[in-house]
Amino acid sequence: MRVQKVMARLVLLMMVFFLAACGSNEKKTSADSKSGETTKSEKAGKGKSDSDKDENNGNIATTVEEIAKEKAGKFAGLAYNKAVVNRALDEKIFQDKDSFQVYNTLVGLLGEGPEYKELIQFAEDFNPNVETALTKTPEEKNLEQNGGTATGAPNISILLDASGSMAAKIGGNTKMDLAKDAINQFLASMPEGSNVSLRVYGHKGSNSDGDKQVSCESTELVYELQPYNETGFKDSLGQFQPTGWTPIAKAISESKNDFGEAGKQGQNIIYVVSDGIETCEGDPVQAAKELHDSNIKAMVNIIGFDVDQNGQKQLKAVADAGGGKFETVHTADDFKRVWERERTRLYNEWSAWSAKNYNEVSAEVSKKINTLYQKKSNFSNLIYDEKSRITNAIYYLRQKEQISPDVREELESLAQQRKRILEDYVKDKYKGLIDEMEAEGRRIKKEIEEKGKEMKDKYNNN
Repeated sequence: MRVQKVMARLVLLMMVFFLAACGSNEKKTSADSKSGETTKSEKAGKGKSDSDKDENNGNIATTVEEIAKEKAGKFAGLAYNKAVVNRALDEKIFQDKDSFQVYNTLVGLLGEGPEYKELIQFAEDFNPNVETALTKTPEEKNLEQNGGTATGAPNISILLDASGSMAAKIGGNTKMDLAKDAINQFLASMPEGSNVSLRVYGHKGSNSDGDKQVSCESTELVYELQPYNETGFKDSLGQFQPTGWTPIAKAISESKNDFGEAGKQGQNIIYVVSDGIETCEGDPVQAAKELHDSNIKAMVNIIGFDVDQNGQKQLKAVADAGGGKFETVHTADDFKRVWERERTRLYNEWSAWSAKNYNEVSAEVSKKINTLYQKKSNFSNLIYDEKSRITNAIYYLRQKEQISPDVREELESLAQQRKRILEDYVKDKYKGLIDEMEAEGRRIKKEIEEKGKEMKDKYNNN
């Protein structure tokens, strides 16, 4: 009986030990399982908090276009503060990252992508051409003021009075001879290529009543509208002598055909040289107005040679109606001074045109070049600042032993490469634009100077 009791106790103890062991193993397995789950969770959490959210898609920009597409760094521009950047770096873990990953993180914090984009876009959109519109030349302006629309060499028609009174002498020479000399001098000073014609009136018959009808019908184109030729023009002047009456109105009316038949573009200008008023019952005022208002739109100028007050009054009215000017002369010197004043006026107009356009083009070129230099300077400063900030960050990480010496060297190489890409763009693009702008300015200013000098030389009195 006692033996049975002992055996029963042994069995009971074995069962207790067995159950205890099972419970212990179960707890251990549970604990191990729980511990394993915690480790995975911690690893996942660690990976999340240390994500590369500041990196630019994991790629290294190798062109200015790629750099321009980057987002602005969290501490770019005015947001930069060295101490704040260092604290932000302290919150990250870099020991397990390669140089590319670290570099992209730094660019994500300090990159100036949008600022580069703006400066690059400015350069790409910049127009290196001179946009200043040159003002109308004196010839074009005069043409426009007188209702003309054509451009080209001026068309100058001389209407010369060949009535008998032009045979009167002044200082030993006839009015006709003085007029011919003065006309030749004037035309010789006109721009090369100017078209010239010569029409005479009152050169037939005589100044007697019996020949009045013949004389009043006499007006003749003795030198057709064509480029001025001194020899040919002088020959035409020598074909007639002062003879008859004074059909001014008829000569003005007939000159319309001279311009029309020639069909030459350019401003049409008439100079009527006369020593008296209309004596053939024509209406020179009406004739001048009709010619000026016609499609020919000629400007009618009158030079009264030794004309009395009544004659001056009528001839001035003719000039006013024809949109021109009236000048009165009494001597050969007066006659020459008329042409000299005209040359001086034209010289001054071309001088003013040349100076005005030269200065305006210079102002535009200077303004554009100064803008390019300013943008170029801003670009260079931006590159320098970004590079310095990235270099400081690399130095700080090495100080904190978050990166190895090898990684530091690779990071500095990547930063230098970025700097070189940007500097090469600035050098090539901005310097190229500046050179192109300067060359364009020189070309146009040279053209203005040459044109101005050419025309001023033609009208120079010296």
